[in-house]
Amino acid sequence: MTSGEFRAIRKRLGLTQAQLASLLGYTSSMTISAFERRTNPRIIPAHLGWLMEALDNGFWPREWPPKRSNVQGGDGADGGAAY
Repeated sequence: MTSGEFRAIRKRLGLTQAQLASLLGYTSSMTISAFERRTNPRIIPAHLGWLMEALDNGFWPREWPPKRSNVQGGDGADGGAAY
């Protein structure tokens, strides 16, 4: 997965670098920033690329906070979660 693909998926998910870092268990958003750098990006591990693709295709772990729906006119059933 390229840094651009990684960044595009994060943005489609509506997450900030800090939110994604927290969900993935990283202590700093700098890790996500390093994955997304255009010049000299940090190598994205294969398993993380697979997870990002799964998230992009609708997978969301039950253990994670509910994600905010990007659909207009939703019923708000997600309780206004930050993710």
